[in-house]
Amino acid sequence: MAKKPSWDDIPSLDLTMDQDPDEDSSTEQRANPRLSTTDVREMFRVKGGALYVHVATTTGMLKKKGLLQDINHTGMCFIMPAHPLHKGQIIRVGTVLNRFVFKTKAEVRWHTNDQVGIKFIDPKPEDVSYLAELYAAKVLNKIK
Repeated sequence: MAKKPSWDDIPSLDLTMDQDPDEDSSTEQRANPRLSTTDVREMFRVKGGALYVHVATTTGMLKKKGLLQDINHTGMCFIMPAHPLHKGQIIRVGTVLNRFVFKTKAEVRWHTNDQVGIKFIDPKPEDVSYLAELYAAKVLNKIK
């Protein structure tokens, strides 16, 4: 009687993935999509110009500006070359989107040499609503 083939008998195709699914990646761990700075500029009809993020440590030892890369109601990413921030650190952040001033505490979730991803800690409910509405407005505008 012939041996029943098994999965181990099938030759490997030697396929590789671009990124290991177990690898720590900021974009893979996001629970919610974010608005890019381009999205924010388009929504408010702002041409060019940087969207700044003001960052300070809770002790006040660091006060620097970064460039907003993306944002949603739970967190943001910003560019800040040669920053001293580390994963798990609690910081204060603030930014202005059009006339909306947003300030809150946040936790550094990941970083590279020039980028920082943070998760907001207890932002005001009205701020969370505003940021969520911005994303909804983006989606609804693309449906047209």
